[in-house]
Amino acid sequence: MKYFYKALLVLAIGNLNAQTLTQSFNEPIVGDVDKNYKMDTSAYTAGLPVSITGSNCVWNFGNMNGIYPMVIDSFISPLGATGATAYPSASYVQHRDILYTYYKSTTSPQQTELLGAYSPSLSLTFTNSAIIAGYPVNYGYFLSDPVSGSFKYNTTNGACNGSITISADGLGTVNFPNNVTIPNVLRLKSVEILTLSIGILPFGTFNQTVYNYYKPSQKFPILSINYTTYQLLAGTPTITAVIYGNNNYFTVAGIKSELLNSDENGVHPNPFSHQLFLNSKKADEDNRYLFYNASGQLALETKDLNDSQIEALRAGIYFLEIKNARGTVHQKIVKE
Repeated sequence: MKYFYKALLVLAIGNLNAQTLTQSFNEPIVGDVDKNYKMDTSAYTAGLPVSITGSNCVWNFGNMNGIYPMVIDSFISPLGATGATAYPSASYVQHRDILYTYYKSTTSPQQTELLGAYSPSLSLTFTNSAIIAGYPVNYGYFLSDPVSGSFKYNTTNGACNGSITISADGLGTVNFPNNVTIPNVLRLKSVEILTLSIGILPFGTFNQTVYNYYKPSQKFPILSINYTTYQLLAGTPTITAVIYGNNNYFTVAGIKSELLNSDENGVHPNPFSHQLFLNSKKADEDNRYLFYNASGQLALETKDLNDSQIEALRAGIYFLEIKNARGTVHQKIVKE
């Protein structure tokens, strides 16, 4: 259940520029993929600079490194998604590992609604329009929407009530590792407060605050910071802080992460059914091939493209990572 709460409101919306988020560009569509690393923030002994707000911010995240493996969010069709029957009006589903989060997109008005989420141990279903984005979104944007619905925790059923508040509370510059400075970044802050109950009896509480940082012209956040506190019955509150950084800007500590040209150093054919071949005729004997499935799980690691296990992979989308002494290639491939 801890995992469910961490990922519930990590909504992927992007932007045309740092000042305006629009539905036509921003909302995920079926087939989108977002790849991130969980961040090592041990260097920030005094805490992260999340309290900085305003129109001329400078957020310094230059001392963070990624933690392997990569975290992958796939945006898929509701058809066939686990738990889909509870969300018949869903437009798309965000899938990460065992969690499926359901969203509805409307054009009149232009907004995104959170319908709920499903995992094997816990599911939420909102019965009203839990609005999490109303477009366009600019610096200073603010929206607060009451939410209500039901939950199921293992075999326990109950009601949930609370609110979701979204605000664009910061605009400025982000500093990332390797002296990378990104201007015109817009920050969105979302706060979800839920109370769970069974009849008139309280069952638990859930509070989550998410900070998403958006670079101009990039669809997904370049950094997401998630603080979550939840408590069931009279148990001890569980407090978590999880930070995710886009794989294009963060490297994994101790791993050489120079990105090589996938056209020259990747594999073909794509899609493939039986065997893969290096694009370059100059085979690198030191290559390692790591196949991650759409949930971010390592499905296969091999040093040989003739490995019979490649042909045995299930049909679907994979993220291939090719490593050698010269660097790393990331390539999205499809197994038919």
